[in-house]
Amino acid sequence: MTDNERDTELPLEQVEDDLDEIIEEEPEEEEPSNAIFQDGKGYVESESADRISQHGFYGSRLDDGRLEIEPIEVLHLLERKRIILTTPDGTSIDSSFVVNKTIEKDPDIWIRYLVFRDLRSRGYAVRQGFGAGIGFRVYSRGERPGAAAANQLIYVLKEGVSISLHDLDTVTETAASARKTLLFALVDQNGEVNYYRVAQANLRKIGGNTENE
Repeated sequence: MTDNERDTELPLEQVEDDLDEIIEEEPEEEEPSNAIFQDGKGYVESESADRISQHGFYGSRLDDGRLEIEPIEVLHLLERKRIILTTPDGTSIDSSFVVNKTIEKDPDIWIRYLVFRDLRSRGYAVRQGFGAGIGFRVYSRGERPGAAAANQLIYVLKEGVSISLHDLDTVTETAASARKTLLFALVDQNGEVNYYRVAQANLRKIGGNTENE
């Protein structure tokens, strides 16, 4: 195994200021919308799509007017009682069905959901990440996805599971090239989420000049 493949403990600094907590505003009392879970995603019919997407910036609009929502968004909307979920044949289903259908493809879906839910509770608009292990893109408060670019990238870590130097190098380079702040979301064994930056470290080369040893 090469040095770049070894697992490493990150030199982390806890973030105190970047993610101050504010409570996400609840919408006015309203009837939940109907959604269908099919092929690993949720679909809200066009007549309810605006209501779901405009409050909280969930999902992506399809050409036929429906709103396509990711599994993590489905779980959040179910927890907040914003949707009633069924299979295409009309069978009522819950969050455990979604997790069981998704976990083979995404073994860490529940860990990632805890981070998603925490970010949303702090008042942030959140979108899925992109490659290099980036779990989520986070927008400044008040910024609308599609109208503004995300300013932070979130890499999700589970307590007790280390990250390889190769993956660390890849994710930091990805964030740097995108000119975005990189935060690590560490989920502990109690399901609590804390956010960290990687502390900068300079490694001095050892050896090479044996005459002075």
